[in-house]
Amino acid sequence: MLPLSIFFSDEFRLLSRQQLFKSVRQYFLIDDDTLVETWRLLPSGVPAPESDHGNLEVSLDLDLPLTGADANQRFSRYLSYCEQQQTHDILINPQQLHPRFEPLKRDRIYEGLCQRLHALAVTARDCGHRLFIQPPNEETLELTLELIADTLAQTDLHQWHGLGLDLHTSNKRCLPVLGWLEHLGRELQMQIPIRLTVGAPPPTAIRRAQQAGYSHYPVLTRPEHANIGRDLCHYFLKSLNSQCLQPCWRSEDCAPDGFQPPPLPAEIFLPVRRNVTGTPPSQLLSDQVLLEAITACRQGTLDAAPLVEGGSLTSEPGQERVLPSDARRAIGYLHATSEEHIRLAFEAAGTDQPIWNRVPIEQRAEVLQRWAQRLQQEQVMLLATCSGETGLSIRDALTDLRTGINLCYYYCNQARSKLLPRTLHGYAYEQNRMEYHGRGIYVCLTDHNEPFATLIGQLSALLVTGNAVLLQPDTRTASCAMRLIECLLESGLPSGVVAMLPGHEENIARTLLEDYRVAGCVCFLDPGRAAAMNALLGNRTGAPVVPLLSHSSIPGTQIVTRPLSTLDVRDILHSAFSHAGQKRTTLGTLYLEASVADVIEQQLADAMHQLVLGDPEQPDTDIGPLSRRELMEQCYEHIERFRQRNQVLAQLALDTRHDHGFHVPPTLLRLYTPDELPIGLSGPVLHLIRFEREDLPRVLNEINRYCPGQACSLYSEDGELIAQAEDGLLASRLLINRPLADTTASIHPAGSSGISGTGPLYGGPNYLQALIRERATTRRH
Repeated sequence: MLPLSIFFSDEFRLLSRQQLFKSVRQYFLIDDDTLVETWRLLPSGVPAPESDHGNLEVSLDLDLPLTGADANQRFSRYLSYCEQQQTHDILINPQQLHPRFEPLKRDRIYEGLCQRLHALAVTARDCGHRLFIQPPNEETLELTLELIADTLAQTDLHQWHGLGLDLHTSNKRCLPVLGWLEHLGRELQMQIPIRLTVGAPPPTAIRRAQQAGYSHYPVLTRPEHANIGRDLCHYFLKSLNSQCLQPCWRSEDCAPDGFQPPPLPAEIFLPVRRNVTGTPPSQLLSDQVLLEAITACRQGTLDAAPLVEGGSLTSEPGQERVLPSDARRAIGYLHATSEEHIRLAFEAAGTDQPIWNRVPIEQRAEVLQRWAQRLQQEQVMLLATCSGETGLSIRDALTDLRTGINLCYYYCNQARSKLLPRTLHGYAYEQNRMEYHGRGIYVCLTDHNEPFATLIGQLSALLVTGNAVLLQPDTRTASCAMRLIECLLESGLPSGVVAMLPGHEENIARTLLEDYRVAGCVCFLDPGRAAAMNALLGNRTGAPVVPLLSHSSIPGTQIVTRPLSTLDVRDILHSAFSHAGQKRTTLGTLYLEASVADVIEQQLADAMHQLVLGDPEQPDTDIGPLSRRELMEQCYEHIERFRQRNQVLAQLALDTRHDHGFHVPPTLLRLYTPDELPIGLSGPVLHLIRFEREDLPRVLNEINRYCPGQACSLYSEDGELIAQAEDGLLASRLLINRPLADTTASIHPAGSSGISGTGPLYGGPNYLQALIRERATTRRH
């Protein structure tokens, strides 16, 4: 990483633009102290810059475009500003020029954006205006710089000094960006205007960093550092190293009195839990290490076998598995579990579980936290394995992995705070004590939904409470599960405490649950299979009564009674189609009040066509294939029934790239009643139902009847309606003006009740209590 002091030295002129561009990326998440130390070396006495109000400013104050047609309208508005005769400084937001202005979409959008920006620049030049490009957020800064460089390099803009950049001096990359622009100006022999805003950092930059879990903020957040970025930029612009930049300064309000800087993104939920550290997706998904890991997975094999006492057992012949995105290609073999493997697993668990239960909670939590840290280190290989095995896009797999690690951190902290022995009231000369212990050997049955979040979360909860776990993963997630458990054992877990037993779901589950040694069962299955597992547990002759904790995959519901913004529409599509509609919090049914239904249906249909369905291992893919052929066939049969009744509203087109995978195009279907739906359809299918405002009680009853206890979201500005929904819905998770897919351990727990689950909510404050047994001890002196 280039030291910041080099920007003020003679060595600066020896740097190439490529070196400076690399430094822009490297300074994305530096700590504040690096800037402070450089600032302290500046000579004193340099006066602060004066604000320059300059020309009249014009910007586009419209919602972001959903479609290409919307972006065309925004472009026309910008063009009309550029054609005005009165001199203006025109602020251009690149997000207004394309509905998918994202770094990972660069190959699709870049040429068209360059053409539009060039047209605006030529028009602005002819009419005497200046253009300032505003990077929409920190993640798009590098893409914005590339656009500026390629536009200014056009021959018909040679010697025009009117295209520049709008920057906020709280941005930690502001100085490296100025250095890069200075070299660009020298290469092109032109002056580049810079608009620098001084003041408190934008709240959106802080919020995005917290949601992504960055190691540091990309902006200076402490009030006492408010002028550091300004001084560094000002000193550079006054130095001999700056010859091609034309700054104009703007001042904004500083942080209000009493403002407290936010904790680091990884620490915002402390002491409840840590927030897993994240990497900007545009950097991770284009990282050469990840691309090499994906290639290695495709060239190698993703075999899976029973894992008992830390050893892989492969006595049974393997069953070939195929790549979900291309069923012509084998990815490896699944070796099924035998009755002998199950016997060995029970014996090992019976031996090691009492020992593990006696390990102090603090030490158990330390083992699991080491595991969480190990998973972050293994992130690249885990993502490549998951995408190849399940068909999840790399971005969805990354989200799922972060959720799982956050669940691990949360359950460890919950155990430390809630499961320590505590003293009870008592009589004189008497001590009463409450202790919490693991129940014993748990069977854990999981499906293909959210492989990382489910596996990591359940193993963490069951193990930190002192239980042993016999895990039967879905066959489509067996390789992921195997690698997760290997990392767990490498982190110090006793080998007999966990075993993985993949294979035919019904046969293995029946053998496991009929055993009298089972002390409990956690299952993430559809409602029918969960009920069958419960019956198996209840029919054991002579065995103790044990609890079943289930979380079934019934799609959630959303009610909308107000107009939607672009962000709202994107959130709905993400809730419905991320994970190819196979997420536990997937949106399956959308109720639209009749007064807004026409507009919203059109918005959804138009915006849906901006999604990319394809190879899950490509960075720009939004939606990958389903995990298995039978799920794809169920979706197509369901869609075809609606097509015969002319109830297909919109559907993304397929082409030859999708011929050999388990791809289902995102589809919008007209629905009149939930009774038309099969329970638990898994796929990228969203059902739309219209209703009148006075029919809300009927709608609430329908939701309660179809998916009682499942998650529900409500977008409304009507306080009376919100209160009516809060009172009438049985949903175990109700989100008001929040997207359904927004699940976060400790603050947005998930789960269900009734036919869709037995609760409590996983990722919530009461989950661990369901996995323990209590013991009260009284001692008289």
